Amino acid sequence: MATVDEMKRRWVYSELGSPRWSAAYAQHRGETPLLEKARLRVPFASLNAAELAQLLAYAPQSSQRGRMARLNNHPQYQLVDWDKAQLRATRTIQAYDALPYPEFLAGVCKPGEEATDAREAAKSLPYYPGVWEAGIAVDGPDTYLLLDGYTRSVVFMRDAPADGRFAIWVPAA
Repeated sequence: MATVDEMKRRWVYSELGSPRWSAAYAQHRGETPLLEKARLRVPFASLNAAELAQLLAYAPQSSQRGRMARLNNHPQYQLVDWDKAQLRATRTIQAYDALPYPEFLAGVCKPGEEATDAREAAKSLPYYPGVWEAGIAVDGPDTYLLLDGYTRSVVFMRDAPADGRFAIWVPAA
């Protein structure tokens, strides 16, 4: 089980290591080895207490802080492994037109949004699940909203074997 604060820490850590989202934390560059750890994909579980506190302090600088607030709708989260069918059963955030996931996956990037569209970012990434942070979903259980992990999910759907599993945090029942 994980608390809302842990989910925020995980989200920020994922952003710190992302070429697309790390710019939101530019004012912290050189301040800490935490940024380098995120870039090198050092596992979240190996971070110390000071680094975990730092991640939570960085949350207000997140480029996705509006979406991150949706985490507060659930008191706890549990880590599960989804197959491709479970991921296809989600819907997307408003930035991706609140579509059913298969429509998002089959769609194309909006003009001018190439730098932030997960489908574009996924084109240059290999499938490397052993170092990925898990995605995050909210709402559910009948219909989940994929909140975080779009690029990873696109790569998973494209490259994972048919019986592959995608780690994702969902609200605890």
